[in-house]
Amino acid sequence: MIRLRCLIFVIILFSSVQTYALTGSWRGDLIFGQMKLNLIFNFSEDNSGATLCTIDSPSQGARGIPATVSFCSSDSISIECKAIGAAYSGRISGQSITGTFSQRGYSFPLNLAPETPVEERRPQTPRPPFPYSVTDTVFTAVDGAVMSSTLTMPLLKEDMKAPVVLMVTGSGPQNRDEEILEHRPFAVIADWLARNGIGSLRYDDRGTAKSTGDFRQATTETFKEDAHSGISFLRTLPQVGSVGVLGHSEGGTIAFMLGADGVPDFIISLAGMALSGKETLMMQNSHGLDLAGMGGQDKENSLRLVEQVFDTMAEQNRNGISKPVDVDSILAVSGLTVNPQIVASIKMTQKMRTPWFDAFLNLNPRVYLGDIKCPVLAINGEKDTQVDGRSNIDVIQKYIPQAETRLLPGLNHLMQHCTTGESSEYGDIRETISPEVLKLISDFVKGVQPGSVLRK
Repeated sequence: MIRLRCLIFVIILFSSVQTYALTGSWRGDLIFGQMKLNLIFNFSEDNSGATLCTIDSPSQGARGIPATVSFCSSDSISIECKAIGAAYSGRISGQSITGTFSQRGYSFPLNLAPETPVEERRPQTPRPPFPYSVTDTVFTAVDGAVMSSTLTMPLLKEDMKAPVVLMVTGSGPQNRDEEILEHRPFAVIADWLARNGIGSLRYDDRGTAKSTGDFRQATTETFKEDAHSGISFLRTLPQVGSVGVLGHSEGGTIAFMLGADGVPDFIISLAGMALSGKETLMMQNSHGLDLAGMGGQDKENSLRLVEQVFDTMAEQNRNGISKPVDVDSILAVSGLTVNPQIVASIKMTQKMRTPWFDAFLNLNPRVYLGDIKCPVLAINGEKDTQVDGRSNIDVIQKYIPQAETRLLPGLNHLMQHCTTGESSEYGDIRETISPEVLKLISDFVKGVQPGSVLRK
């Protein structure tokens, strides 16, 4: 009996250190200062019962980052991710993991909980079956880039035509759904429009997803020409009636540019920029300093330095050159005393300059807004912290008297109902786009009469 008891004890001992399989996706928010980064750990089990892991960072567009599970038991886990120089360790307790995320000498608390299905997190995302047609297609930009796109059309009787909108994304490389943090606003808009008898064409930005071309060398003018090519393609389709442009953020500015050239039959701007690029960036920098807790003379000096650097970059762009700005010389001449962290940040931006950024500093929509003759719907959010709603609506009303404008309370830059309007909220909000905005868009398109269109 004594030997049997010893044997049982040994079996229990060995079973207690066997590998514990953790499965499914677990989500948590990595918070550092004013920033919040959402991370998803995807766990699975191989044939031997060992736990495998990959990491997603939705806000950075990174998915499937390989990670190694160095230890996993019923109450704890340790993970190493060499690809990003990070590690994670946590204690497992039921439906939660309480742990610490470490990267390059810094450590942050990171608690994980089981992921909820995307259908619950993003309820507006359209799912089949669809009561309309969806066709993947392509069109060619003026420089030969092939733009991969999706044409969504209501079901039409023979010889009937439908109004169609070309959708133009905001700044940065975006796919045809303008996907961000699992929100797919352009897919939601396309679904709503098709259910209301209106077609749409949305496309991957050049050099993004399935489209060819060089995004890094492109400017707002390049993206405008890409959109123009999309409109030209739509006008070749027999089922297409009037053609408008629906642009979000920078896409709204591009819609204004095309409208000034007399290209579209109507314009819809969502959070579009009517102020200059420099003004918009200065507002964003001012807001960023507020979030960082900087005020008074320190904030004023920082913004004066930023503005002088921007002015130098803009002048270079006008002269067709691009070279690093000597920030130290500007400081010496101006006599400004600026927080060293701000100076270092400004210097860092010099290493990340692109043709788009330099040209954006010289972009001033006021120059051409008055040339727009077609119907215009401009919607901005009152809580937008990226493109100030009130300031931009004021400019649109001044220069485009026929524009129908809406400054909607409680909406952020993505046209979501929100609390603060900060970008850190985007991923926490279940709503992808306000139903009020969707209805305003479809009502406007239906109300555009053929006789109201003046094209050059």
